Amino acid sequence: MAIRIGRRRLLAAMGSAAAYAAAPFAARAQEPAVVRIGVLNSISYGPILDRLDAFLDELEQAGFVDGQNLLVEYLSAEGRAERLPFLAASLVQQGVQAIVCLTGPSTVRAAMEATFIIPIVFCITGDPYELGLVPSAIRPEGNLTGAGRRSEELNPERLKVLSELLPPSRPIGFMLNSDLAPAATTNERIAPMEQTAAALGRQLVIVDVAGREKELPAVFAGMAQQEIAGFVISTEALYSVFRDQVIGLSARHKIASIFPNREYPHSGGLISFGADIYEHYRIAGSYTARILKGARPAELPVQIATKFDLVINLKTAQALGITVPESIRKLASEVIE
Repeated sequence: MAIRIGRRRLLAAMGSAAAYAAAPFAARAQEPAVVRIGVLNSISYGPILDRLDAFLDELEQAGFVDGQNLLVEYLSAEGRAERLPFLAASLVQQGVQAIVCLTGPSTVRAAMEATFIIPIVFCITGDPYELGLVPSAIRPEGNLTGAGRRSEELNPERLKVLSELLPPSRPIGFMLNSDLAPAATTNERIAPMEQTAAALGRQLVIVDVAGREKELPAVFAGMAQQEIAGFVISTEALYSVFRDQVIGLSARHKIASIFPNREYPHSGGLISFGADIYEHYRIAGSYTARILKGARPAELPVQIATKFDLVINLKTAQALGITVPESIRKLASEVIE
């Protein structure tokens, strides 16, 4: 399914919300009922505009059209997690009829602390049950439900795919950010990667970018000095906000890369393997629409995205001097020429 560029729709929705707020009450009283929802995100909206289109499409199919009978208040912590509780409380004060939480569990926890009455729909990376957000995936209870997606569990498979593209004598990196997860979680991510690398006869180098997000040129220079041929990036290593910089540095240093979702190869990255991120957002849009029509969150079981995509950018492969085997091409959901 083709996804439209979302910037126009997001800006139009923001403008419509402002215009509605400024309109005289008497004029608004004659209009059809308008519902207002809040969207809470831990990073900027720029990198995820296409995903928001998938979310808004589902609402539109259910009869909720942004800028008409639906007003959306978009709030972002811009990477500053400490701002999330304040932003969540702001949405509660505005009297939104639902709060949609994006990106990671921190947004959900902030919303849960702000309200146990307003419905919360999450659309996040990870298993919400394992993250402790819901007592049961089948019956989430309380005022929240939504969609999760597997990502970190797929890192060993990403390592296998990348290994097929690179010289066996050169090491592969695993880029993560230990600041964004407990030590136990970080170790749980590293262990299966080391086991997979050993089975492949590969040297694995752990590239921890904790506290070095603004020093990425130095990080990539270090990888080049170690002759790292390519790297697997953890979902939380840099979020999507550093996507273009990571792709550009990969190209400059001739380091191959495999990413969690298709937005990276569409922006010039080499390859991605992960859950269909648009399916993930469509589930959240569908659930939000059902809640606006009267469904209770506890009645809607948590869903995990089940579609997976392998996307290859052949132009980038050529620039890196990589020949993509036919066996991998046949597995690809999409090949970018």
